[in-house]
Amino acid sequence: MTTTISRSILILALMVFSSKLSAADEPSKSGTTDIQLQREKIMLAEIQSIRVTSTESGFPESFEEKPIFRYTDPARSYVAAAVWKLGATGRPRAIITTELHRQFRGQPIISYEFLSLTESEFTAAGNAETWSPSSSSLEFKPVPNAPTPDAAPRRRFLQMKEIVNRFSGEETNIGEEYRFRLLPQPIDRYKPTDAEAADGGIFIAAYGTNPEVLLFVESDGATWRYAAGRLSGADKISLSIDGELAWTGPPCRFEFDADAAYTSSRSGIEIPGIAPDGSEIKTTSKPGRDE
Repeated sequence: MTTTISRSILILALMVFSSKLSAADEPSKSGTTDIQLQREKIMLAEIQSIRVTSTESGFPESFEEKPIFRYTDPARSYVAAAVWKLGATGRPRAIITTELHRQFRGQPIISYEFLSLTESEFTAAGNAETWSPSSSSLEFKPVPNAPTPDAAPRRRFLQMKEIVNRFSGEETNIGEEYRFRLLPQPIDRYKPTDAEAADGGIFIAAYGTNPEVLLFVESDGATWRYAAGRLSGADKISLSIDGELAWTGPPCRFEFDADAAYTSSRSGIEIPGIAPDGSEIKTTSKPGRDE
């Protein structure tokens, strides 16, 4: 019994010691998480500021408050970024990305990319810009040599992923060429029509984890088709399927274009943990938008 009690005391002591070590480690983890949460709150506030209007009945009036994808891009100095969709069900009507950049032209900024996915007219007005695209970025094409969509959802999803694996992508920007990788999991699943075997997914062609192209793969229940939309201001951008050119990104302007199906903008903002020169700092002050 004495041996059992001694062993129990030893186990208890180790548990207490272990919990103290975990508590000692917590400040650094908590600090990092807190900074990231502050950065995410800034992006969420920007998305919440957007009000959407349209003459179409039932058109979504705001973007979903939970991003469908989060990422960073240290190589390009993005410390936090997210992808947001317009519309809770079906294929989204639009996409907006928000990216916190530690320094651009002498100051920290928040940058946005706007991608229209519908032919319906709408206006999205927020802190950043007022955007009224006149068209959709998407032009669907049949997937060559694709199987008939399976009636079983799980097997249909595997078909979708097999189709995505056939794609590759690249872009050229300021003379530099970059190759993309297709992330294996969709960032959004949806049902594009009421057909029994209708299915759809949004996949990312990424540089690192930074989305450069959104690839839409859909079944109408009878056939598979695809479309793509740029999330990059690169000079040239394209996707191929089985080594053959499948999509080329249309030209875009570097400045904000209010009626374009794809456009981008940027503005100065205070970023938690980032000094005006772009270096890392510890901060306790509450950040906010530059007026």
